[in-house]
Formats: sequence, structure tokens, C-alpha cells
Amino acid sequence: MPDETRKEGRAAHGFATLAGVLIAFLLLAAGYVLYQAMHVLFPQNVYETALPAVISDTVDADGVLLFDESYVAGSGNLGYLAADGERVSAGTAVAEIYSDASQATLRQQLTQLNDQIDLLQRSQNTAALQLDSLLKERAGALYDLLDTLDDGDYEAVDDDSNAYQLAQNKLWVVTGDAANFTDQITALVQQAQSVQAQLGSPTQIAAPQTGYFVRASGSGRLNAGADDILALSAQELQGYLDSDPVIALDGCAGKIVAGFTWRYVGVCSAKQGEKLLGQDGKPLRSAVEISFPGRMENGLKATVTEVSIDADSGLARFVLTCNSINGDVLCLNRAAARISVGEHSGLRVPAAAVHYLKEDGTEAETETQGENYVPGVYVKLGNIARFCRIDPVDADHPLITDGDYILVLPEGTEGSVSKVRLYDEIIVSGQNLYDGKLL
Repeated sequence: MPDETRKEGRAAHGFATLAGVLIAFLLLAAGYVLYQAMHVLFPQNVYETALPAVISDTVDADGVLLFDESYVAGSGNLGYLAADGERVSAGTAVAEIYSDASQATLRQQLTQLNDQIDLLQRSQNTAALQLDSLLKERAGALYDLLDTLDDGDYEAVDDDSNAYQLAQNKLWVVTGDAANFTDQITALVQQAQSVQAQLGSPTQIAAPQTGYFVRASGSGRLNAGADDILALSAQELQGYLDSDPVIALDGCAGKIVAGFTWRYVGVCSAKQGEKLLGQDGKPLRSAVEISFPGRMENGLKATVTEVSIDADSGLARFVLTCNSINGDVLCLNRAAARISVGEHSGLRVPAAAVHYLKEDGTEAETETQGENYVPGVYVKLGNIARFCRIDPVDADHPLITDGDYILVLPEGTEGSVSKVRLYDEIIVSGQNLYDGKLL
């Protein structure tokens, strides 16, 4: 019996030992899985790849547009014969006064008929040896029409569709599918004469001088003269803009803008205003581009003629002069502008990834650039963190930002000390980073 009791005790002890080892193994395995899961779900370091980018250095401003403009007298139920931005000569009819609302519909019908007649007449002016060029012309017109539809520029759809129809009509004439369009033209002329008889002869309003016409319904005017606006300081200009300075063109059929030169008088922050100054503190000599977000996205070349910085108010006042014009610009009075002063290319790197090291390689106490500090970013090379220098901010290497990112020159760029390369894995955030750290 004692032997049997000892055997049972040894068996129980062995089972307990085995169970303890198994439990310990399971705990270690669970700990390892948990450790790996924590690293996956909550990584110690955050990385981002350095990718190429082109960033436009811009100034966002508010201001007014000054034109050399005069007003076209006229009121009543008006119908327009000239479009916004159309260049007209002195004495050209730009609008007419209707005594009956139906005359507006008749005028629209007459305009459409005359356009069709003009299109068919031009279709007949085709030489028999133009087949190759006409095929290319038709293909080009079709591509232009598809591009216009794709861009959503529906105002230009009619012009592009007419260009395609003109090319197609010319092909029909050349290939013999249509001898001419004489019968169609005759029928359209008869319709136009009938509509003209119903329309009568409304009183017409003529342009007082040569220039670009803008309808009263498409624009307004400023309640102050150009000289008074140009005399305003930065603070005064900001106050003027806040006063809602645009008023309607009451009692006018529209306005005529003489010439193609206009000015934009704007105000922005003092910091952004410095971008309009050169290294000598004078207005930039190089051309800039001005656009009006939401109203005219395509930029127009302009020159900076005046810049004044008011450090006390934190504002800058400037004047741009532009020698390009279109219908969209002519309709503007007061508008927010975006001025592009240049484009810069490089690598897009998170600003949060930049570190400043002392000369001995230790981290600076504050993340700010100093004369004895070396700026750079930590890059993952294999499983090692390496500190790669970037250029310090100076006159030759201005700070170019894009939201939370900065532009860094790639390694090998002339005049640069940067060691960052394309597709480097930048360590955006990490704990206790230092050059040579095992990741």
C-alpha cells in the first residue's frame, strides 16, 4: 500500500508539473501574439513615402478690379444683341428695347435662323481637293466637342457643335452626298423674313465708343472712383471691401470697357504680401498669374506694380496690372483672387517629420531652426533609422508649404545639401529616434 500511495503521488506531481509547463507556454504564446497585434494595430513608428510634387506658391487676397469703363444709357425691357466680353465698335447696336415680351422670343428665333443660314453658306465654300484636310478638320472638331462636354464647359458646346457640323457639311459637298444647300438656305431665309416682320423694328441702343461690352445684368460697378481706391491704405482698403462696395448698373443697358489693360487692387496678410516682393524689397520683376477661384479658374499673366506692408495691422496692400482680358474678367468688380508667384518641384515630406539636431548630433530642445542646428528627417533604411539632412530655410531655399507638407529638394540637386531620395520611407513619428536606431 505505501508503494502504491507513493506512485500515485509521483503521478499527480508529474501531471501538475506538465500542466504548469503547458500553462506557461500558452501564456508566452498569448503574450507574443498580443505583442505582435499591438505592433500591428498601434505601430511604434509612422511612415510616409517621399513622392515627387509640384507646388504653386500662391497668395490669397481680396480686392477690386479697376477698368477704364463708361456706361451705356438705356432702360426698359431690354434684349441684348452683344454678349459679355464682345468687342464692339462705336455706333454698333448692343441692345434693343422691346414693347412686347414676345419680341424677345422672336429675336432669339431670328438669331438662330441667321446662324443656320450663315453655317450653310460657309459650308458651300469648299474646294474639291480638300478631302484630307476636311477629314482632319472633322476629327479635330469632334475631339474638341467631346473635350468640351467632358470639361463641363456647356457655354462652348454650341460653338463646338457648329464647328463639327460645318466640317461635316463640307465633306458632304466634296464627296457629292450633297450638291449644295441652296434650297435649305432659301427656306431658312423665308422663315427669317417672316420672323423679322413679326418682330418689327425695336428701338436699338448703340455703343457710345469702341471697346468690350458688358451687360448690366452680368455686372455692376464700384461705388468709388479708381483714384480714390488707389489712394487707400491697407487698413482702409480692407474696410472698403467689407462695406459691400458693388452697386447695380441701374438705368444702364451695360458698360463699355476701353482697351484691354486693367488693374487689381488687393489686400492680403503681411506674410503673404512678402511673396510679392523680390530680394531687394521691391515688387517682383517676374510675371505672376492671377485667377479668381469659383469664377475664373484659368490664370492670366500680370505684373506687380505696387506692394506696401503694414506691419502694425498685419496687412499688405498691392496692385497688379494685367494686359489680358475676357468676358469672365469683365463681369467682375470685387472678387477674391489667387495669385501664383511661381512653381517649385521637389519631394513632398510631412512637416511633422522634420527634426533639428545640434552639432553633436543630439536633438534640439525645441523644434525650431537655429544657426547651429541641422534640419533633417529620419529615414527607414532596412531596419535602421538614418538621419538625412535637408536644406535650411534661407534666401536660396525658401520654405515651400502645402498644407501639412513641405517641399524638400532631392539628393543630388545642385546647390542643395539634402540627402533625402525619391521613395524614401520617412519616419513621420516615432519614439526616441536617433541616427542608427534599430527599428
